[in-house]
Amino acid sequence: MDDALRIALTRLERAGKAPTLALLKAQLGPNAYPMPVLIQALKQWKVAPQPLDGPLPSATREPQAPTLASLQQQIDALHKTVAELRQEIDRLK
Repeated sequence: MDDALRIALTRLERAGKAPTLALLKAQLGPNAYPMPVLIQALKQWKVAPQPLDGPLPSATREPQAPTLASLQQQIDALHKTVAELRQEIDRLK
């Protein structure tokens, strides 16, 4: 289990909250880790918690608002993918 997961789980424990998938996702951000990784970390924690000692780093990374440029890059990549898929469909017809 990586440190970011252990930090998030330790924060929940120190706050007196029983770790759940929803609380873990809220701590880390909705897209920080794939769901299977979160589920496995939560299972490991429930069997053998390994809280970190000492002070924890300040709040987990805040989700950054996407910039216009990054959104445009995503749109361009999606347009390219759609065009490629259409070519593949036409080829298969």
